[in-house]
Amino acid sequence: MARALTYSKVAAGHAFFKVDLLAGKYVYSVTIAQAAGGGFNPSLILMVGLFAVLILMMIRGRKKVSKQQETLKEKTVPGAKVMTNSGIFGTVLRIDEQDRIELEVAPGVVLTVHRQAIAQFIDPEVVTEEPTAAAETPEESLRRLDGEGKDERNN
Repeated sequence: MARALTYSKVAAGHAFFKVDLLAGKYVYSVTIAQAAGGGFNPSLILMVGLFAVLILMMIRGRKKVSKQQETLKEKTVPGAKVMTNSGIFGTVLRIDEQDRIELEVAPGVVLTVHRQAIAQFIDPEVVTEEPTAAAETPEESLRRLDGEGKDERNN
């Protein structure tokens, strides 16, 4: 198969290559258009915008994690009540310089865990229930359940 390659330049920054394929007695002609650089591509703005959002989300995530780690270091003091990632509750006894924590889970039972094993701190908050203003007396409940006080529509 013989090929004949011809090049023709067209205005407006586009170049066309014309390839003539000679196969036996038939001649096939294929034209390949090649866009020149310098044209405005709106999808490029979208790609740059998505890349910028990705970078910002990564930075935000790192800041959030570092803030959580700083809070963890501040709250981890001897005497703090904690829960580990595996659900074990205990009291911090000691912290060494290698971020190992001695955790007392029962009287006389001490576990050694890494600082990152702490999932949350158990704050001894006093929970007070507010009395409901519209609490029913037992007599009112019996009347309501027995059907007293119904009008004619509900009979």
